[in-house]
Amino acid sequence: MVTENLSEPIQSQHPSSTSTSLTTLDNKTDEGQSTTETSTGSTSPPLKSTSSLRHHGQWFKDNTGRTLLLRGVNVCGSSKLPTRPYAGSTHLYDESFWDHTKVSFVNRPFPLDEAKCHFARLKSWGFTLIRLLVPWEALEHEGRGVYDEEYITYLVALIELMADYQIQCFIDPHQDTFSRFTGGSGAPGWTLEMAGLNMKAFKETGAAYVHNTNAVPGDPLPMVWPTNYTKLACCTMFTLFWAGDVFAPNHTFNGQSIQQLLQSSFINAFKHLAERLQHLKNVVGFEVMNEPHPGYVGLETLKEFDPIVNLIFGDAPTPLQSFALGDGIPQKVGVYIKSWPFPTKKSHSRVINASQTSAWLGDQSCIWKQHGVWGLKDNNKPVLLKSDYFAKDPATGEKVDFYKDFYVPFVNKYARTIQSVNSSLYCFVEPLANEAMFGKDDHHHNMIFAPHWYDLNCVFYKKFDGKMTHDVQALQNGGNVITATYFGQKGVKKNYSRQIKNIKESGLDNMGITPALFGEVGIPMDINDRYALWNYDANNDHEYGDHWNGENFSIFSPNPSPPTVSSENLATMDSLDNTINLNEGGRVLGASLRPYAAKIAGVPEKSSFKMDQLSYTLIFRPFDDRQCQELASLGFDVDSMTNTTEIYVPNYHYQDLDLDIQASHGEDMANNGLHR
Repeated sequence: MVTENLSEPIQSQHPSSTSTSLTTLDNKTDEGQSTTETSTGSTSPPLKSTSSLRHHGQWFKDNTGRTLLLRGVNVCGSSKLPTRPYAGSTHLYDESFWDHTKVSFVNRPFPLDEAKCHFARLKSWGFTLIRLLVPWEALEHEGRGVYDEEYITYLVALIELMADYQIQCFIDPHQDTFSRFTGGSGAPGWTLEMAGLNMKAFKETGAAYVHNTNAVPGDPLPMVWPTNYTKLACCTMFTLFWAGDVFAPNHTFNGQSIQQLLQSSFINAFKHLAERLQHLKNVVGFEVMNEPHPGYVGLETLKEFDPIVNLIFGDAPTPLQSFALGDGIPQKVGVYIKSWPFPTKKSHSRVINASQTSAWLGDQSCIWKQHGVWGLKDNNKPVLLKSDYFAKDPATGEKVDFYKDFYVPFVNKYARTIQSVNSSLYCFVEPLANEAMFGKDDHHHNMIFAPHWYDLNCVFYKKFDGKMTHDVQALQNGGNVITATYFGQKGVKKNYSRQIKNIKESGLDNMGITPALFGEVGIPMDINDRYALWNYDANNDHEYGDHWNGENFSIFSPNPSPPTVSSENLATMDSLDNTINLNEGGRVLGASLRPYAAKIAGVPEKSSFKMDQLSYTLIFRPFDDRQCQELASLGFDVDSMTNTTEIYVPNYHYQDLDLDIQASHGEDMANNGLHR
């Protein structure tokens, strides 16, 4: 997650145009007093956080009005999986996998007796914000309205410990392809049963690729799980969740609307969690949903999936073939393999569901056949009857807009419910991949734009040589492969920074002036046969990575490969008075630990770090008297700290170096051992 860092700061007071270069560090100002403080480690016990997160315009603020550049990390990938009754790793299969009402997520992300060590490590690495993964299933697996209070009590204790290390968090209702039982994570198993789907039939019918049931020992198939976004189970569940009332009005559960049951259950579960957490000041908000997907909603045709927008890989049934397979009709399906310049190409075909198994429970049949989307003709051959069924409202014939008609109303309902518990909680909202964000006047208050970014090319191929990269974002939007290709290290930087800039600017152009926070930014840790990173996973290992669908995105592994940098062996004293090696287990720390401006007495304009030179530069426009008065009028506690800039300096890089701090104006002060 990209936000920005703190733990070992530099401080600078009231400059006018400041550049800070750490050649180890330099801070330049045009006017006013400047105090710069740095620290390269501490043996002091961590202090409790007493401030809450606020914002003004597009910047997060602390209580004194300083601009915060948060640095955060996801905790963690294995939180998608239960701890009981089985280990939860997706490469393992156990019959207890199907006992979905009896699971427990207690000790995800890690046991409480290990938490202090992990939080001390994250603090020393400069992280101040955690995106805490909490799948819907973890809260409400036993049944609708039955919450796992043992797990929630564990979360309360975990977040209380987090505060001791000045770390804040927001809750991420994490999902991938809707549910563990549709190949990802998120929704409880009973939601699929409510919709009439038979989870045990998904493998035979091709309705989902579930690693637990489909994994073949030694089979290295990379990134198969996202193909579930084109499979029957995931697409059907998301369609019912967002728009069941429109597209499946005849499909109900005990006479009630499936859409309303699903949405109200989801919202109420996280409202209940918000109520249990409301006394914790370091909980700053709730995300709406990780990487939401429209399902079939908005598809102009059901003849095929767009290979530019969707990952077509492995078994790749068309929408019609998926419907037929789920209804027990064997289909000859195309099988796709990796290729270049496009990600995949068709290799061959194979017959799926020769056993004529149904993906629907009991005597139920495909709900999309019931609603006239497809039917059987000419010797029971499946045919599309309404190829544009999901592009228009069946009742009115009007073209549907997923954002306006379905997503935004849900987001606002969710935000109002969460903020009814605590009106100061932020609501972090993620757009659909490659889609424009909703408009300025569409959303509830305290909304934060929270997109993701990955080099999808690296994620899929698990290769990076620095010689050539592609702007996958541009290609998915119809760009030319030649103009979307970049060469060399400078090209990599230009490509990546351009993609991230475009995502941010597009989002804020649509949402209006609000802070932006990238909830996930990463590359696979096992790229080029080992060597992200989007999360800190205490359960990671080098054989199975994060233990979820072959992903290996953790910046930490308890059993690391041999360190490549001698300064990995830095010892630090934690609050337990035990000397521990907080860098042990860290991965690519040379790149992931870097200086950053944590609290700025003004508005940042540029920040950069040259790792080969260990040179950090910060340029910012300091607050003038008028801006300080404005901050005071808005309720910020404007005082001398308002004019103090703090910069995190990782002792990983600088512990044995004398800092060269240069500032254009003001007073500089290096503080070894400073802990804020």
